[in-house]
Amino acid sequence: RLVYDIPIDVGSLARHLGQYLHNFTLYTVRPFGASLILAGSDPLGVQLVQIDPSGTTFRGNGFAIGAGSDEALDVLTKGYRENLRLEEAIALNTKAIESLNGGGTAIEHGVITRETGKFVHQNGGKAPSPNALRTN
Repeated sequence: RLVYDIPIDVGSLARHLGQYLHNFTLYTVRPFGASLILAGSDPLGVQLVQIDPSGTTFRGNGFAIGAGSDEALDVLTKGYRENLRLEEAIALNTKAIESLNGGGTAIEHGVITRETGKFVHQNGGKAPSPNALRTN
């Protein structure tokens, strides 16, 4: 929240986080070595932003960061379309992660909807099968 209980918009929060991360690259302190993926809802709609350690921000429909991110992003790019149902989007995300770890890790999902703008934990940690994806 900014001033007087006014919620901060996603773009401003991303910019402030980016500046904070960038400040650690300027001085004799050790910089953060992690990227962030920020999801939020504001008057502009639901937004997804990646913030890298240099403070640079990227907006998009999907991101993958860390080891194996190229392979995961390839899965997301091939399977993404604008009108994915929620179950299909979660299954696509699961498929991208499992393409790297072979299904050996529990995957939990969270969703921010346009209707409520609130974060909702999905599936109780049980991800739907990637087979739930429709083929077009």
